[in-house]
Amino acid sequence: MTKLLAPGAVCVVPESLGGLPVTELADKVFSGSTVEKVYLPRTLTRIGRYEFYGCEKLQEIHFYGALREVGGGVFTGCRNIRSLTVHMGVDEESALRDFVTEINERVTVHVFIQGGQNRMQDERDTDSARISLASSTFEEENGETETARVIFPEYYDEAVENTPARITVSNIHGAGQKYRYCFEGRKFRFDRYDKMFVYEKAEESVLMASKIAVTRLQYPKGLWESAKKEYEKFLMENLYEVLLGSLEDPETIKWIAGQYLTPEKNPLTADKMSGLITEISKKHLPELLGMFMEIQRKKFGVKKKKFDFDL
Repeated sequence: MTKLLAPGAVCVVPESLGGLPVTELADKVFSGSTVEKVYLPRTLTRIGRYEFYGCEKLQEIHFYGALREVGGGVFTGCRNIRSLTVHMGVDEESALRDFVTEINERVTVHVFIQGGQNRMQDERDTDSARISLASSTFEEENGETETARVIFPEYYDEAVENTPARITVSNIHGAGQKYRYCFEGRKFRFDRYDKMFVYEKAEESVLMASKIAVTRLQYPKGLWESAKKEYEKFLMENLYEVLLGSLEDPETIKWIAGQYLTPEKNPLTADKMSGLITEISKKHLPELLGMFMEIQRKKFGVKKKKFDFDL
Protein backbone atom coordinates (compact mmCIF):
# COMPACT_ATOMS: atom_id res chain seq x y z
CA MET A 1 0.00 0.00 0.00
CA THR A 2 1.53 3.30 -1.05
CA LYS A 3 -1.09 5.86 -0.09
CA LEU A 4 -4.09 6.45 2.14
CA LEU A 5 -6.54 9.21 1.36
CA ALA A 6 -7.98 10.94 4.44
CA PRO A 7 -7.50 8.07 6.94
CA GLY A 8 -9.65 9.86 9.55
CA ALA A 9 -9.31 9.65 13.33
CA VAL A 10 -9.56 5.85 13.35
CA CYS A 11 -7.96 3.91 10.50
CA VAL A 12 -8.33 0.17 9.89
CA VAL A 13 -5.85 -0.91 7.22
CA PRO A 14 -7.50 -3.71 5.19
CA GLU A 15 -6.01 -7.19 5.00
CA SER A 16 -6.47 -7.32 1.25
CA LEU A 17 -6.98 -5.03 -1.74
CA GLY A 18 -8.16 -6.26 -5.12
CA GLY A 19 -8.01 -9.82 -3.90
CA LEU A 20 -4.33 -9.55 -2.90
CA PRO A 21 -3.05 -9.49 0.71
CA VAL A 22 -1.68 -6.23 2.09
CA THR A 23 1.83 -7.17 3.24
CA GLU A 24 3.70 -3.86 3.14
CA LEU A 25 3.17 -0.15 3.77
CA ALA A 26 5.42 2.16 1.78
CA ASP A 27 7.38 4.99 3.41
CA LYS A 28 5.37 7.84 4.98
CA VAL A 29 1.91 6.46 4.21
CA PHE A 30 0.44 8.07 7.35
CA SER A 31 2.91 10.96 7.51
CA GLY A 32 1.37 14.27 8.60
CA SER A 33 -2.16 12.87 9.02
CA THR A 34 -4.49 13.56 11.94
CA VAL A 35 -5.03 9.86 12.65
CA GLU A 36 -5.47 8.98 16.34
CA LYS A 37 -5.89 5.19 16.31
CA VAL A 38 -4.51 2.70 13.79
CA TYR A 39 -5.30 -1.00 13.28
CA LEU A 40 -2.69 -2.76 11.16
CA PRO A 41 -3.71 -6.04 9.47
CA ARG A 42 -2.48 -9.51 10.45
CA THR A 43 -1.10 -9.92 6.92
CA LEU A 44 1.35 -7.03 7.26
CA THR A 45 5.05 -7.96 7.33
CA ARG A 46 6.74 -4.59 6.73
CA ILE A 47 6.13 -0.90 7.30
CA GLY A 48 8.33 1.75 5.74
CA ARG A 49 10.49 4.55 7.06
CA TYR A 50 8.94 7.56 8.81
CA GLU A 51 5.59 5.80 8.55
CA PHE A 52 3.84 8.03 11.10
CA TYR A 53 6.10 11.06 10.76
CA GLY A 54 4.47 14.14 12.29
CA CYS A 55 1.27 12.35 13.38
CA GLU A 56 0.90 14.50 16.48
CA LYS A 57 -2.54 13.15 17.39
CA LEU A 58 -1.61 9.47 17.16
CA GLN A 59 -2.38 7.75 20.46
CA GLU A 60 -2.92 4.05 19.83
CA ILE A 61 -1.67 1.32 17.46
CA HIS A 62 -2.73 -2.33 17.06
CA PHE A 63 -0.47 -4.78 15.20
CA TYR A 64 0.31 -8.48 14.77
CA GLY A 65 3.31 -10.74 15.24
CA ALA A 66 3.66 -11.27 11.48
CA LEU A 67 5.11 -7.75 11.24
CA ARG A 68 8.85 -8.36 10.80
CA GLU A 69 10.39 -5.16 9.52
CA VAL A 70 9.85 -1.62 10.85
CA GLY A 71 11.51 1.28 9.04
CA GLY A 72 13.60 3.84 10.88
CA GLY A 73 12.05 6.98 12.34
CA VAL A 74 8.62 5.36 12.33
CA PHE A 75 7.31 7.59 15.16
CA THR A 76 9.34 10.75 14.56
CA GLY A 77 7.28 13.73 15.65
CA CYS A 78 4.73 11.60 17.53
CA ARG A 79 4.43 12.77 21.14
CA ASN A 80 1.10 11.35 22.26
CA ILE A 81 1.33 7.58 21.74
CA ARG A 82 0.02 6.04 24.96
CA SER A 83 -1.04 2.52 23.98
CA LEU A 84 0.26 -0.37 21.86
CA THR A 85 -1.67 -3.60 21.36
CA VAL A 86 0.23 -6.56 19.95
CA HIS A 87 -1.26 -9.90 18.86
CA MET A 88 1.43 -12.59 18.98
CA GLY A 89 1.51 -16.14 17.70
CA VAL A 90 2.44 -19.13 19.83
CA ASP A 91 6.13 -18.31 19.29
CA GLU A 92 5.51 -14.98 21.12
CA GLU A 93 7.63 -13.10 18.58
CA SER A 94 6.74 -9.62 17.36
CA ALA A 95 8.08 -6.20 16.33
CA LEU A 96 7.31 -4.79 19.78
CA ARG A 97 10.96 -3.94 20.42
CA ASP A 98 11.12 -1.88 17.22
CA PHE A 99 8.05 0.07 18.31
CA VAL A 100 8.91 0.84 21.94
CA THR A 101 12.50 1.84 21.16
CA GLU A 102 11.08 4.56 18.90
CA ILE A 103 8.84 5.92 21.69
CA ASN A 104 10.41 7.91 24.53
CA GLU A 105 7.13 8.62 26.29
CA ARG A 106 5.40 6.38 28.81
CA VAL A 107 3.43 3.74 26.93
CA THR A 108 1.21 0.83 27.98
CA VAL A 109 1.48 -2.41 25.99
CA HIS A 110 -1.44 -4.85 25.80
CA VAL A 111 -0.35 -8.37 24.82
CA PHE A 112 -2.63 -10.98 23.25
CA ILE A 113 -1.05 -14.39 22.58
CA GLN A 114 -2.73 -16.91 20.29
CA GLY A 115 -3.62 -20.01 22.30
CA GLY A 116 -1.71 -18.57 25.24
CA GLN A 117 -2.64 -18.70 28.89
CA ASN A 118 -4.71 -15.87 30.23
CA ARG A 119 -3.74 -14.01 33.35
CA MET A 120 -5.83 -16.25 35.60
CA GLN A 121 -3.72 -19.27 34.69
CA ASP A 122 -0.27 -20.15 35.93
CA GLU A 123 2.74 -21.91 34.45
CA ARG A 124 3.41 -24.51 37.12
CA ASP A 125 3.90 -27.21 34.48
CA THR A 126 6.94 -25.39 33.08
CA ASP A 127 8.37 -23.60 36.11
CA SER A 128 7.20 -24.00 39.69
CA ALA A 129 8.94 -20.76 40.68
CA ARG A 130 6.49 -18.71 38.65
CA ILE A 131 3.18 -17.70 40.16
CA SER A 132 -0.34 -16.79 39.18
CA LEU A 133 -2.79 -14.38 40.74
CA ALA A 134 -6.55 -14.38 40.57
CA SER A 135 -7.89 -11.08 39.29
CA SER A 136 -11.08 -9.27 38.51
CA THR A 137 -11.90 -8.84 34.82
CA PHE A 138 -10.50 -9.82 31.44
CA GLU A 139 -9.87 -7.52 28.53
CA GLU A 140 -10.96 -9.01 25.24
CA GLU A 141 -10.41 -8.02 21.63
CA ASN A 142 -11.95 -9.95 18.74
CA GLY A 143 -12.62 -12.84 21.08
CA GLU A 144 -9.03 -13.01 22.33
CA THR A 145 -8.11 -12.65 25.98
CA GLU A 146 -5.44 -10.21 27.08
CA THR A 147 -2.51 -12.35 28.25
CA ALA A 148 -0.24 -9.67 29.64
CA ARG A 149 0.05 -5.92 30.13
CA VAL A 150 3.24 -3.97 30.76
CA ILE A 151 4.16 -0.31 31.06
CA PHE A 152 7.31 1.16 29.55
CA PRO A 153 8.32 4.29 31.50
CA GLU A 154 9.31 7.60 29.97
CA TYR A 155 12.90 8.72 29.46
CA TYR A 156 14.67 11.62 27.77
CA ASP A 157 18.20 12.48 26.69
CA GLU A 158 19.73 15.76 27.86
CA ALA A 159 22.89 17.06 26.18
CA VAL A 160 25.05 19.23 28.47
CA GLU A 161 27.99 21.15 27.00
CA ASN A 162 31.17 21.79 28.94
CA THR A 163 31.84 25.19 27.33
CA PRO A 164 35.57 25.66 28.04
CA ALA A 165 36.43 22.17 26.79
CA ARG A 166 33.68 22.14 24.14
CA ILE A 167 32.73 18.64 25.20
CA THR A 168 29.09 17.58 25.09
CA VAL A 169 27.95 15.04 27.65
CA SER A 170 24.71 13.13 27.12
CA ASN A 171 22.65 12.35 30.23
CA ILE A 172 19.70 9.94 30.19
CA HIS A 173 16.91 10.78 32.62
CA GLY A 174 14.30 8.24 33.65
CA ALA A 175 14.29 4.46 33.81
CA GLY A 176 12.55 4.03 30.47
CA GLN A 177 15.64 3.40 28.36
CA LYS A 178 16.68 0.47 30.55
CA TYR A 179 13.21 -1.07 30.23
CA ARG A 180 13.51 -1.02 26.45
CA TYR A 181 16.36 -3.55 26.57
CA CYS A 182 14.13 -6.31 27.96
CA PHE A 183 14.13 -8.28 24.73
CA GLU A 184 15.92 -11.29 23.35
CA GLY A 185 15.71 -11.08 19.59
CA ARG A 186 12.02 -10.63 18.76
CA LYS A 187 10.82 -11.97 22.11
CA PHE A 188 9.92 -9.91 25.16
CA ARG A 189 11.55 -11.15 28.39
CA PHE A 190 9.28 -10.68 31.40
CA ASP A 191 12.03 -11.68 33.83
CA ARG A 192 14.35 -8.95 32.54
CA TYR A 193 11.52 -6.45 32.70
CA ASP A 194 10.83 -7.21 36.37
CA LYS A 195 14.49 -6.77 37.28
CA MET A 196 14.30 -3.14 36.08
CA PHE A 197 11.89 -2.18 38.87
CA VAL A 198 14.77 -1.23 41.15
CA TYR A 199 15.60 1.61 38.74
CA GLU A 200 11.96 2.67 38.40
CA LYS A 201 11.68 3.02 42.19
CA ALA A 202 14.82 5.14 42.31
CA GLU A 203 14.09 7.44 39.37
CA GLU A 204 10.31 7.87 39.30
CA SER A 205 7.63 8.94 41.75
CA VAL A 206 5.94 6.43 44.05
CA LEU A 207 2.70 6.76 42.11
CA MET A 208 4.32 6.10 38.73
CA ALA A 209 6.25 3.10 40.07
CA SER A 210 3.10 1.75 41.70
CA LYS A 211 1.33 1.62 38.33
CA ILE A 212 4.01 -0.75 37.04
CA ALA A 213 3.78 -2.87 40.20
CA VAL A 214 -0.02 -3.10 40.11
CA THR A 215 -0.11 -3.89 36.39
CA ARG A 216 2.38 -6.76 36.76
CA LEU A 217 0.48 -8.18 39.72
CA GLN A 218 -2.79 -7.99 37.83
CA TYR A 219 -1.30 -9.57 34.69
CA PRO A 220 1.38 -11.93 36.08
CA LYS A 221 2.52 -13.77 32.96
CA GLY A 222 6.12 -14.86 33.50
CA LEU A 223 6.16 -13.31 36.98
CA TRP A 224 8.61 -15.02 39.31
CA GLU A 225 7.84 -15.36 43.02
CA SER A 226 10.80 -13.14 43.95
CA ALA A 227 9.56 -10.35 41.65
CA LYS A 228 6.01 -10.69 42.99
CA LYS A 229 7.29 -10.22 46.54
CA GLU A 230 9.29 -7.15 45.50
CA TYR A 231 6.26 -5.53 43.88
CA GLU A 232 4.05 -6.32 46.87
CA LYS A 233 6.65 -5.07 49.34
CA PHE A 234 6.79 -1.74 47.50
CA LEU A 235 3.00 -1.41 47.49
CA MET A 236 2.63 -2.26 51.16
CA GLU A 237 5.35 0.22 52.16
CA ASN A 238 3.67 3.02 50.18
CA LEU A 239 0.05 1.90 50.33
CA TYR A 240 -1.43 5.10 51.74
CA GLU A 241 0.30 7.33 49.17
CA VAL A 242 -0.61 4.94 46.35
CA LEU A 243 -4.28 4.82 47.31
CA LEU A 244 -4.48 8.58 47.82
CA GLY A 245 -2.90 9.23 44.44
CA SER A 246 -5.08 6.70 42.61
CA LEU A 247 -8.54 8.01 43.52
CA GLU A 248 -9.12 9.01 39.89
CA ASP A 249 -8.86 5.32 38.98
CA PRO A 250 -11.56 3.53 41.03
CA GLU A 251 -10.99 0.14 39.39
CA THR A 252 -7.36 0.09 40.51
CA ILE A 253 -8.42 1.15 44.00
CA LYS A 254 -10.93 -1.69 44.16
CA TRP A 255 -8.33 -4.22 43.04
CA ILE A 256 -5.76 -3.04 45.61
CA ALA A 257 -8.39 -3.05 48.34
CA GLY A 258 -9.47 -6.58 47.48
CA GLN A 259 -5.91 -7.85 47.56
CA TYR A 260 -4.25 -5.92 50.38
CA LEU A 261 -6.86 -4.29 52.61
CA THR A 262 -8.29 -7.44 54.15
CA PRO A 263 -8.33 -7.37 57.99
CA GLU A 264 -5.32 -9.72 58.04
CA LYS A 265 -3.17 -7.73 55.58
CA ASN A 266 -4.28 -4.11 55.98
CA PRO A 267 -1.20 -2.15 57.18
CA LEU A 268 -2.94 1.23 57.43
CA THR A 269 -3.46 2.91 60.79
CA ALA A 270 -6.86 4.13 61.95
CA ASP A 271 -5.82 7.73 61.21
CA LYS A 272 -4.79 6.89 57.64
CA MET A 273 -8.00 4.98 57.02
CA SER A 274 -9.98 7.97 58.27
CA GLY A 275 -7.92 10.27 56.06
CA LEU A 276 -8.62 8.16 53.00
CA ILE A 277 -12.33 8.07 53.75
CA THR A 278 -12.38 11.85 54.08
CA GLU A 279 -10.63 12.33 50.72
CA ILE A 280 -12.94 9.83 49.02
CA SER A 281 -15.99 11.67 50.35
CA LYS A 282 -14.63 14.99 49.03
CA LYS A 283 -14.41 13.49 45.55
CA HIS A 284 -18.00 12.22 45.74
CA LEU A 285 -17.22 8.56 45.11
CA PRO A 286 -20.06 6.78 46.93
CA GLU A 287 -19.12 3.23 45.88
CA LEU A 288 -15.54 3.60 47.10
CA LEU A 289 -16.73 5.39 50.20
CA GLY A 290 -18.99 2.50 51.18
CA MET A 291 -16.20 0.01 50.49
CA PHE A 292 -13.63 1.83 52.63
CA MET A 293 -16.04 2.44 55.48
CA GLU A 294 -16.69 -1.31 55.55
CA ILE A 295 -12.93 -2.01 55.46
CA GLN A 296 -12.49 0.39 58.35
CA ARG A 297 -15.27 -1.28 60.33
CA LYS A 298 -13.79 -4.76 59.84
CA LYS A 299 -10.30 -3.61 60.80
CA PHE A 300 -11.03 -1.24 63.68
CA GLY A 301 -14.68 -1.79 64.56
CA VAL A 302 -15.47 1.85 63.81
CA LYS A 303 -19.08 2.85 63.72
CA LYS A 304 -20.26 3.86 60.27
CA LYS A 305 -20.53 7.57 59.53
CA LYS A 306 -23.01 9.26 57.27
CA PHE A 307 -22.02 11.53 54.39
CA ASP A 308 -24.32 13.72 52.35
CA PHE A 309 -23.85 14.01 48.58
CA ASP A 310 -25.21 16.79 46.45
CA LEU A 311 -27.03 15.24 43.50
